[in-house]
Amino acid sequence: MNQDLILWGIGFIMTLIGIYVRMEMKLKELDIRVKSLENTDRAMMVKLDKIIEAIAEIKLELKDKADRH
Repeated sequence: MNQDLILWGIGFIMTLIGIYVRMEMKLKELDIRVKSLENTDRAMMVKLDKIIEAIAEIKLELKDKADRH
């Protein structure tokens, strides 16, 4: 009877450790995904800023050409 209780206790503790390890792994995976998305967002914002700058330059060039004519 004592052996059964000891085995049950060990099994319970191992189960808790397994759940903890899986949760930690899931949290680390989630953190990696969030960081990846943040980096993607930053890169996209930089590209959009460059596009906006290029459009502004084209607008000025077109305005200058229109003023000359």
